[in-house]
Amino acid sequence: MMERNEHYILNDVEVWQPKGVSRLSLRIQNGKLVEMAPNLSGGAARVVETKGMALLPAGIDAQVHLRVPGQAHKETPETGMKAALKGGYSAVLTMPNTQPTIDSVSTLNLGRELVAPFEREFGVDVFWSAAITKRLNSDELTGFEELAAAGVRAFTNDGLGVLSDHVMDEAFARLESIPVPLLQHAEFLGHGGSLAPGSVQKSVGAKPYPSDPEWKMVERDLRVLRAHPKAYYHVLHVSSRHTLDFVKQAKAEGLRVTAEVTPHHLFFNSEQIDPNNKSFKMNPPIRSEEDRVALWEALADGTLDFVSTDHAPHEASMKSGSFDSCAFGTIGMETTLGVLVDGLRKGHINRERFVEVFSSKPARFLNLPAEFGEFKIGERFHGILVNMEHPATPIYENDFASLSKNSCFTGSSLPGRLTVAMHGDLVHTIRY
Repeated sequence: MMERNEHYILNDVEVWQPKGVSRLSLRIQNGKLVEMAPNLSGGAARVVETKGMALLPAGIDAQVHLRVPGQAHKETPETGMKAALKGGYSAVLTMPNTQPTIDSVSTLNLGRELVAPFEREFGVDVFWSAAITKRLNSDELTGFEELAAAGVRAFTNDGLGVLSDHVMDEAFARLESIPVPLLQHAEFLGHGGSLAPGSVQKSVGAKPYPSDPEWKMVERDLRVLRAHPKAYYHVLHVSSRHTLDFVKQAKAEGLRVTAEVTPHHLFFNSEQIDPNNKSFKMNPPIRSEEDRVALWEALADGTLDFVSTDHAPHEASMKSGSFDSCAFGTIGMETTLGVLVDGLRKGHINRERFVEVFSSKPARFLNLPAEFGEFKIGERFHGILVNMEHPATPIYENDFASLSKNSCFTGSSLPGRLTVAMHGDLVHTIRY
């Protein structure tokens, strides 16, 4: 349920921010945060119920396959925005492997036109990435300068690693003068695998997907990047503890390197894969318990900068058949908060780091306007009220707002519950 409120107050609420947690009251007027203080009088304002809730800056998801333009059979602008809203997000970065590929300003503008009405309706903003190479499968780079001038926030061939050393060298050389990161899906082809090696992989007869294709591409990329130290390189959806070693070393050298992790790689290990749920086939795959533990540790210490979902909706027919024959991908926007609450309860991260990896770090990574990622006086307000004490609740297929229902979390239980999402003067009560 959505209400439009020009003036509302959140009284005496526990406010979580990157610098700490405190009890405050907040006044939002004409969509902007105008006052934060220990006590505020209501006056003519609507008072939003906050008892037992934590107030967080709404999240930023820096890796979403919104499937716009051209793939409305997987996700529509409306269902994608609804999923982002229900997941607690204020902004998403959508990936360019669409139909047609987002490799030109004209296609970028087409996508923007399609999502604009739903950005206004839900208050969630879409930011755009463009392909590194034309049509994702050639050695010809896209027009970085023109696309960056048009507002693109990142370049990526997500779903396909850039195989050529020469193309990576040329891309980094051009990006030294453009303040936009290159996001790499690190995977050398040829392995043909579906699931990480383990007992489930063997029991279902799936081809093994080792960690070498990931960390070897990261190793190659960093070797090339050292010749272009002003370029900005980001590793998408790290799955292997071996990759973390290269990221950590690159950061120690002072290279402009960042990395992210998905909620499914944090929550599951390869022995917990449901052999009947093909949504457990994603790229890269869920790996061992040792990898999962290492990913949490890296998220806590900053080796991994933030959490992104790699939300990848597919119609049911694409997720049927064997693990080897079905499509890679799982949806993720509506379950991330629960994974982070679970990690908080288990002591993997503290409250301040929770806000960083969900909100402030991806906002700064994408160089988003000041309204995103933190609460700032005078800026448009993006906040979510979350019941952090809500018990773990089973996830069912019909819970998802996303058009496609391919979630590896179906049948699992996650704690915490988003109750209200506020974007400017829009106040959404989240229904379950």
